[in-house]
Amino acid sequence: MNWGVSSLAFLVLLATPVPSLADFRDLPGPYCATRPGQQCCPGRDDRCTVPIMGSVCYCDIFCDRTSGADCCPDFLPVCRGIPRPQPLLSCPHEGRAIQINQKVKVNCNTCTCTETSPGTVKMVCDDKPCLIRPEIIDGINRGDYGWRSSNYSFFWGLTLDEGIQRRTGTFKPELPVMNMHSVDMNGARAFEENFDARQQWPGYIQPIRDQGDCASSWAVSTVDVAADRHAILTNGEEIMALSAQQLISCNNRRQKGCNGGYTDRAWQFMVETGVVSEECYPYTSGRDGQKGRCEFSSAGNRCPGGGEAEVYKSPPPYRISDKEGEIKAEIKKNGPVQAIFLVREDFYSYQSGVYKHARLLQDLPYSHRRSSHHSVRIIGWGVDRTFGRPIKYWLCANSWGTEWGENGFFRILRGENESDIEMFVVGAWTRRVHPEENKHANHLKRK
Repeated sequence: MNWGVSSLAFLVLLATPVPSLADFRDLPGPYCATRPGQQCCPGRDDRCTVPIMGSVCYCDIFCDRTSGADCCPDFLPVCRGIPRPQPLLSCPHEGRAIQINQKVKVNCNTCTCTETSPGTVKMVCDDKPCLIRPEIIDGINRGDYGWRSSNYSFFWGLTLDEGIQRRTGTFKPELPVMNMHSVDMNGARAFEENFDARQQWPGYIQPIRDQGDCASSWAVSTVDVAADRHAILTNGEEIMALSAQQLISCNNRRQKGCNGGYTDRAWQFMVETGVVSEECYPYTSGRDGQKGRCEFSSAGNRCPGGGEAEVYKSPPPYRISDKEGEIKAEIKKNGPVQAIFLVREDFYSYQSGVYKHARLLQDLPYSHRRSSHHSVRIIGWGVDRTFGRPIKYWLCANSWGTEWGENGFFRILRGENESDIEMFVVGAWTRRVHPEENKHANHLKRK
């Protein structure tokens, strides 16, 4: 055997480049385009290579006979005239890839994956203030404000404007009404530290309602105060919910149904026309946000669904002084009162404790801090010591359902007119009208 020839052949084999097993196709940069003279080679030519990452890639036409993994990255555009495919750009969002121009909903805003410059993408979002904002929830719960904040799924995804339009709905009383004189309830005497109308008159106080997507707090709070007081006045002999729907659909004198209304005009309707029971004329506007047409004629005394209606009227309401003792005296003697207050942007996420506006967003534009008036029932008062200091509060019944707040109730700072809660407080009585009396009253109206 000729060992010299065999050794030489072995050395030549070691020096000859072998096909690379690496895949270079995604690497940037010119390769075939840098070969002097002939950039690409016809057929198979194992010398038609370019150095790359400690190895070589090929620029001969033979290199892409199968997968093309050992071709140089620019083989297709340089040697085949096929443009390099554009990279697929996407925006990462909550663990998934959002393609360019694809839109996703983030809370109340729409976000679009946008190519802001060649090869650079980011999510571009609307800047609408949302009803539920994580920065408010975190700020309240990290701070020492005396109350806790939470996310509510039924509010998530709504804008602040939508929350105002659907969930409040009381117009601030006009000046002549604001100038109405208040009654003196002799509130200078001492009161117990805690009082709850539900305990004072068990079973008499109306449960929490959900006004739904209708700005009807002006109607709901009116009929619930009237129903509470009627039950108290009759010593529990007549306990029933009264129809907020009748006020929404039939009280049209400068009222706007599911777009809001005045409480004084609601009481005026109670004085002049009266309302029937909830069973007779049930609440439907919360489902579709529409006031609906009036389905009740007091002249006929018939329920919309059939059956004879009983009408409940009220004498003119009276205003209660904004002094803490006067409001207490009225509640203790006569039952829950109606209060109008200002709902700020952080109130929607109230969960528990004694609410006081936190002013976390004072540096943002007013559009992010819009407020709206809302009416509720004050059913009692108390003192909270959860946070290590005594905090006086009013106990209030809201109309956003039992999943909101403290089973539908909330507590708000007492004695400092927090959010105008003591600004305009009223009380009224209700009585059931005999059918003949009601027919006679309607006959006189038509004359």
